[in-house]
Parts: sequence; structure tokens; C-alpha cells
Amino acid sequence: MDPRPLIFLEKPYTENHGPFSTRRVVLSGLESQMEYWIDLAVGWLEQGVPLDEEIVEALSRIAETRQKAQRLRHRSAALVKRWLRENG
Repeated sequence: MDPRPLIFLEKPYTENHGPFSTRRVVLSGLESQMEYWIDLAVGWLEQGVPLDEEIVEALSRIAETRQKAQRLRHRSAALVKRWLRENG
């Protein structure tokens, strides 16, 4: 995993992400082993970054990982449920 996109998660998602797409920045956060980056990526998704199948799969893995904080798992599961409702 390329860690360079992670630093952009510390800024509002509407700002410039350098050479990285919003999607790449979010996926880098979700794929990180550190809950700090995962939390920031989930925050961007809650603010309206569009979800797609790959992002939903990453969120599902987070929601099912007992080692992650309960609040983070619940937030991830809520985003997955919303996407499934909207996309059948």
C-alpha cells in the first residue's frame, strides 16, 4: 500500500489531494492498519464521498473485524447498509 495519500485525510475532502483521487485517498485510509487513518477515511465517506463496490467491501471487512473499535465498526456497517439500500 502506498502511504502517500494518507496525509490528505487530515484535510477536508473537498480540498486538493495532490496527484491522488478522492477514491484513492479513501481506499488508502480504509486499507491502513491504523485506526486513526481508517477513522478519517470513514469520516470522509460520512461527509459524502461516493461509495462503490470496492469501498463497500473494505468497509465490510472493517465492520467484521472484532479488533477494531466498536464505534468504528458500527459506523462502517451503517455506511454498508446505506449503500446496499440504495444499490439493491
